Amino acid sequence: MRPEGSVQTADRCDDATLVARVIDGDRRAFEVLYERHKTPLFRTALAITRDRSAAEELLQEAFLRAFRHIRRVELRPEASLRPWLHRILINLSYDWSARRRISAGPDGGLVERIAARSASPERQVERRDLERLVAEAIEQLPFKQRIVVILFYLHDMDLIEIAELLDLPPGTVKSRLHYGRARLREQLSSDLRLPFFPELSHAPATF
Repeated sequence: MRPEGSVQTADRCDDATLVARVIDGDRRAFEVLYERHKTPLFRTALAITRDRSAAEELLQEAFLRAFRHIRRVELRPEASLRPWLHRILINLSYDWSARRRISAGPDGGLVERIAARSASPERQVERRDLERLVAEAIEQLPFKQRIVVILFYLHDMDLIEIAELLDLPPGTVKSRLHYGRARLREQLSSDLRLPFFPELSHAPATF
């Protein structure tokens, strides 16, 4: 049994230490991991589902599965558990997508992030219309492309990071981002001039 003091300092431990404590039976350590990582995971879930209730369900299911399989984790000292948690969440989201159509609702900030990159300062008055159009366009993306777009824009991940997270070849990720951007550009071009949407008119990032 761990000394009481070690529990009190759990919130100052790195993820690898907390994982070891969870495996050792320290439930407080898992609570710390949950509090540490729940916000970015919820943002991802909300961007995927565009439904707050569904996002909360995905988040809880992801952490429940993480707790059940925590012994499988091998973390280097000071490494983050977040990529592993994100992988669980995204795998669950594929199942969710097969069960439900994406519903309208908040998107965890993804639309605002893309719109903010795209709108010039003198045209901020058009941001709301832009956000609505982007949200509708993202909703129409094939699910696998949508996941990559979300990770690229919402979490500012590069192609290599996304490839590692999704366990895909980098070329596959690059292709999905390319076609996702192309679809967005095609859907938005009839409503917006591309100079007003430079983020989607650029070529996909390279390795």
